[in-house]
Amino acid sequence: MSQSVIETWTTEEVHQWLMTQVRVHPDSADRFTEEEVSGESLVSFEKTDVLDLGIKHGPAVKIMCYLKTMKEGSKHQSEFPAYVETWTKEQVGLWLQQHAKVYSKYAERFLEENVSGDCLVCFKKQDLLDLGVKSGPAVKILAQLRQMNTKPEPLLELDAQTSADQRDDPEPAQPEQSVAQTSLMKQQAEPKRDETTRSRDKRDQLPFCPSEEEDRKPSAQHNIKKKETVVTTTAPETSDITVKIEETLGQLLKEDLKRFKFFLRNYEKSKIKPFNRSELEEKDIMETATLLTDRYGKEALQVTIETLKSSHFQDLACQLEKYSHQRDQLCHSREVTKKEANQGHKLKNLLTCGGNSLDNYDRFVVVVNKSSSEQVQYLQFLSKLELFCVLDFDPDSAGSGGLCHSYRELRIANLHTPTQFQGQTEAVIKSLNLYKQTSWVFCNGRHDIDSTNKELDYRDWLRKTCRDVEQLVSFICNPDVFSNGRCLIIFLLLSPVDSEKDPVFDTYTSFIKHTEETNIISVCESKSTYLKWKQLIQEKCDFDIDHLSISELSLSEINGTIMGLGPQNQSAGRLLPSSGSSTVVMKQKEEDLLTALDILCLNECENIYDENSSEFEKFRVEVEEEFYRGGKVRWWNFYFCGKDKEKPFIKRDKYENVKTMIRSQRESNETCVLLNLFHAPGCGGTTLAMNVMWDLRHEFRCAVLKDKTLPKTEIANQVRHLMELESEKLSPVLLFVDDSKETENLNDLVTGIRRTIEDFSNVNADAQNCKVIILNCVRSQSPQDLYKRHSQTQNQYLTANLTPQEQMDFKKKLKDLKETHEKPENFYSFMVMKSNFDKKYTEDLARETLENFDFSSKEGRLFAFLALLNTYVAKSEISLSLCEDFFQMKMIHWSDNSVLDKMKPLSNLLIVDRVEEWGGYKGIRILHHEIASACLDELERSYSLKVSDIVMEMLHYDLFFSAGVVKCRLMLSIHRMLIERQRKKDERELFSPLIDKVHNQEGRQTVQKIFVKASSRYETSASIPQALARYLYINVRDFPEALKWAEKAKNVKENVYTFDTIGQVHKSNLRSNIEREKQETSHNPEHLNKNIEIAKNGMKAFQRAQDLADPVDEPQEETPDEDSEDYPRRSYNFYGLVSMLEIAFLVFEILGRLPFFEKDNPMKKRNLQSFLGGTIPITSVYREDGVINNRYFEIIKEHEQFLVKLKSDVKQLFDFLDCYFAYIKGNSEFDMMNHRTVSENFKKYVELFCTPEEKRKEQRNKSTLNLKIDIEERKLFLERNQADTFSGILQHLDKPAKEMEHIAECYAFLQKNTVNQKQRTQINYILSNIVLHHLNPKSKHVKKYKDLCALLKEILQDLGLQHPFPDPYYLALLLFWPSPTEESTDFSKYVTAIRNSSRKNLSKLFQKRSTVAFFYLGKETELKRLVSKPSLDKSFLPKMSRDTIAQLWRTGDIFKEEAIFRRLHRVSGTIEQGEVYANYGTQKILVRPARIAGIRSGFSNEKVSFYIGFAINGPLAYDITYEN
Repeated sequence: MSQSVIETWTTEEVHQWLMTQVRVHPDSADRFTEEEVSGESLVSFEKTDVLDLGIKHGPAVKIMCYLKTMKEGSKHQSEFPAYVETWTKEQVGLWLQQHAKVYSKYAERFLEENVSGDCLVCFKKQDLLDLGVKSGPAVKILAQLRQMNTKPEPLLELDAQTSADQRDDPEPAQPEQSVAQTSLMKQQAEPKRDETTRSRDKRDQLPFCPSEEEDRKPSAQHNIKKKETVVTTTAPETSDITVKIEETLGQLLKEDLKRFKFFLRNYEKSKIKPFNRSELEEKDIMETATLLTDRYGKEALQVTIETLKSSHFQDLACQLEKYSHQRDQLCHSREVTKKEANQGHKLKNLLTCGGNSLDNYDRFVVVVNKSSSEQVQYLQFLSKLELFCVLDFDPDSAGSGGLCHSYRELRIANLHTPTQFQGQTEAVIKSLNLYKQTSWVFCNGRHDIDSTNKELDYRDWLRKTCRDVEQLVSFICNPDVFSNGRCLIIFLLLSPVDSEKDPVFDTYTSFIKHTEETNIISVCESKSTYLKWKQLIQEKCDFDIDHLSISELSLSEINGTIMGLGPQNQSAGRLLPSSGSSTVVMKQKEEDLLTALDILCLNECENIYDENSSEFEKFRVEVEEEFYRGGKVRWWNFYFCGKDKEKPFIKRDKYENVKTMIRSQRESNETCVLLNLFHAPGCGGTTLAMNVMWDLRHEFRCAVLKDKTLPKTEIANQVRHLMELESEKLSPVLLFVDDSKETENLNDLVTGIRRTIEDFSNVNADAQNCKVIILNCVRSQSPQDLYKRHSQTQNQYLTANLTPQEQMDFKKKLKDLKETHEKPENFYSFMVMKSNFDKKYTEDLARETLENFDFSSKEGRLFAFLALLNTYVAKSEISLSLCEDFFQMKMIHWSDNSVLDKMKPLSNLLIVDRVEEWGGYKGIRILHHEIASACLDELERSYSLKVSDIVMEMLHYDLFFSAGVVKCRLMLSIHRMLIERQRKKDERELFSPLIDKVHNQEGRQTVQKIFVKASSRYETSASIPQALARYLYINVRDFPEALKWAEKAKNVKENVYTFDTIGQVHKSNLRSNIEREKQETSHNPEHLNKNIEIAKNGMKAFQRAQDLADPVDEPQEETPDEDSEDYPRRSYNFYGLVSMLEIAFLVFEILGRLPFFEKDNPMKKRNLQSFLGGTIPITSVYREDGVINNRYFEIIKEHEQFLVKLKSDVKQLFDFLDCYFAYIKGNSEFDMMNHRTVSENFKKYVELFCTPEEKRKEQRNKSTLNLKIDIEERKLFLERNQADTFSGILQHLDKPAKEMEHIAECYAFLQKNTVNQKQRTQINYILSNIVLHHLNPKSKHVKKYKDLCALLKEILQDLGLQHPFPDPYYLALLLFWPSPTEESTDFSKYVTAIRNSSRKNLSKLFQKRSTVAFFYLGKETELKRLVSKPSLDKSFLPKMSRDTIAQLWRTGDIFKEEAIFRRLHRVSGTIEQGEVYANYGTQKILVRPARIAGIRSGFSNEKVSFYIGFAINGPLAYDITYEN
């Protein structure tokens, strides 16, 4: 926390900090409040200022120490042992005399100034000098403190203190001591526990009272005899309660304490008479706590807890409940060792925070050590928990009988190592499938996958692995991964941890460094294991874990207790429809695999709760209220309405249309159909779509696409998996996609699903059931226009306009709601729709709510930000944790509703939603789009607050633009608001709606100011400066300024779009200049020079953009600015060439207007044709002499090379583009638009350059697409037989052997007698021998295997590993691939070489295409171990057709045939970090999966086996099978 944050604190927040963080006595904290010390004053305080407040020296030093670390942005950490901080001031005095050996007068001085242990650790030398200690003793005291880091805790004997006091100061004169003695005499019935006993046996110490509270307790008299102190060994029952209540109430502000007292006066659950007003009036926290325990005794804790709950201080009540439970547990177990009767209840409380359901925590993290096979059978409860990750220290866990192996039989887990959690948080989460599937992390070896990955002893583990595990722990505790308190860490000790030198114990200490102790619980397999574990933590961390541990339940009892917790599993399982009206059960493991899909089951919501209980009725009311207020619709909403037929769910009038449209597609011939529902924001489109799905769940297997970030192929595979789940026959799937911005975005998914289904489905599959229907919801401001643009049989639209019947349905629903809900009129989202989206209703609501609105307050600013975002960005929100940061509420524990409470009365229009991305978090937004829009209008109308003001204020806050997952999401929303353009009719708007509004209201200056500020916030985004450049050249026509920002965008990121924007600026500039010059009567030659320069720069930019459009040059990547361009992503195609064509014709037009090139004059036009055709130079063109014409000639002469080349360039562009449009299927609007542009410019070309005869010829050529195919003469034998190339020879594998013999004979002669291209000939010679061997092994032309190997080694020796073509390395794969028993150490170099050479030189051929293997690895030796694909096909031909064989190859089912596994060798290997390796001894050879679907996402490290195929770009792995 920085100094600037502290300066914003109020006096109440300073008081709260002192009480909860520094933990000083309430009287000291009150002094700061009385003296009106705010944060702004606090940062200027020195120690003397604190002492001037009347605060003792000890607490003063501690306060200044904490303040200093806060100002530095760090957290206070003591350099001395933790137990020192627990010492009372009396214990400090004992230590000073017994161990530091200083004078008793110094010990008395420490006692007078309240120097307890937590104050002492903050002391520096100057503080001791200020206390009156001389330099010698001061240095000695600090040295003794430091030495305690290496020594055991000292024993403090009270009798030594007594005798010393009797000698040096028999009658202590300290006022506090006298008071303490008096107090002690008055409370003889409640004597203080002996300090000596406590220091000797910490296990018997109650851990509930922090050391700071010791200042409030009476001090022990110096003259108490040792005998008495030994006897006094038990703490009083109520004094501990008093102190804890006082500590808890100390976290309340003054106003909160008043509210607590009010509810305390009205507490009537006890038989004891409640307090009256006068008894509590003017009582401080200490007095209130004392009154409570005096009146209620042991019952005081429960009274306080229930009063806190009534006062809505849930967090404090929860803390006190945990204390109460902890106290009961310890008190019960202190005297006896018998099994606790309530350990099962304690386990429930620890896992559920006092409830009955495991959903209180978002996720669980389990740390587990070695287990036995007998224990594993009782650990099924792990499959019930929502595990984020498991840190496993058992290297045999993944093997048969191990815990990991057992878990993976029920659930999906990806197997990882700690090093895989290093890197950017977002990237790690995505690559490892975190939150979606359990991550099982092996933290000390793994024996099942790699003999080198052995378990390490502690010393080696500390050196090699400890740091990685610490980083893993840091990752788990990162607030961007889990917000505080949302994850419970469970140490599951299945075997003893005997010493500190154990990786499991080190892991515990790592967690303690990053999170609160209360977020960690321990579950031990035996009492003895627990006692040792507890002792280690007590000694090392000075923390008693008894209240956070389970040690006396058997594993069977633990398993049964957890399995019995809610939410309950559905008794019949989750059901899916199947063929023939049957039903199948979907296993949890299968559902785990479908990470992209949220499955809607037949029995969704059934048998999860006791529907006759009051809890269920309360749950129903809450779910309905949340939805009708404006929350997201849930399956529960449809379930509730289905149970009560009298109160059905409201169906919009398009419900039946959408339902019929879906059913009609069952008869379609397409395997995947895309249907669109276009709808206005907030009109119920998503709800309608989900309602239809709910009612069709018996006819289709229904799913919602919840993760659109996954690759389309991965989603397609998961959809296919859902179709065939638990059934031999495929079932139709209805897939719902919500909020897809453009329907074109799903075309890739549709194509991918079709290909996947056709590849995997049986040829004779039932066409009606082999179907995927995608229902795509598209938000739009003009849904009806979008509907008209698309096929109306596959689209529907929904507007913000109710039919009369719908209005009646809403009126009836309001009556129904009044029966079960209080004030349903305040369900504003529902009321907006009931009013038929009446503008007056939302305007009145906004005006009433925003009365006395104050934008200068943080509450007002946050509401304005939400109004802006929710108006312009669909499905936007600001995370709750970010709002807490904005209000600086992080220091104190706040409830979920604290932000809404702070926002009152504006919170009436706000709702907290759960966002599922990135593991889930809570976000806050305005209830309805129309309400947000009305509020924005009201702010402008009544408070003159323009949208530009709000945007600039948002861009001002550093908080919104710092690192973090939820902040990145807000940054993306703001980014979209600035650049995302709406589609209307046939094209998109030029700019985002927000920028359009600012432009219309305030013009260029404000728009540019917003973009300039935004560009400083989004420094790595090219789209902001790019959008500004577009704005400047389109709306303002300020081309120099536009070019400056376009260049800035290019400097941020060089891609096809930034270069295209530069080109567009030049093209628009050129076109603008031409239009202006047409209006001018005079001629200025300098205009020509400038225009040609602009044209050259534009051509250069478009050429670069076109080069980058090739996906080979720049691989596709996810970009957030895909909507900032003039065309959708991946539709650029050859748009750069079209733009170059346009610029060229603008230049022709400029030249055609020159005095000596006028197109209207036939003679001058021929001069232009001749000049551009390169037949005459500019110096030979006739011109009238004059200054202007001479200057024109000079300029043309200067640019002559560019101009003369222009015609031939244009001709090449036409030829290329004609071929493109003829041979490539263009589906997009941009392709059609470009085609029109090219056609129009071709007419100009014919008009300008062609005579009538040439016109007819060109037009004929154009009809044949200008194909210029030269007929070559017949070649030599090899050429005639297409055997003069490496690839040509490979294609002879299925041709007659006799022909191949001639080819081999020819190459044998060539390689002996030719000099040119010797190596190429030798390479082809070797391959021809290999192919001939497969066709006729007995041929006399086939050379021996060892001769071919020797020749290849010579070739490779000459070529090295950087040859530009992969041919020689392909031969190396065939001839040198290791045998099963071989452990070659250098073979991988050939794999690397073939991949590099094929990527460099054949990548254009490979892009978006899969390569095929010509040979496979067989079981024999030498050349016989190479099995060709045609020979494998022949094994099947007698039994099946070639079409059937081809289908088997496509699906991969070919590898299940006996003919395959009889001939091919199955290789053992591993998958590591997403890469597949073939293992030969210690050598790992990298191979590529032949099918991407062959490996699962999540980067799980697994043992696998597969067949090897040899493709021209490297070895391929076929039929990858996971061994587990």
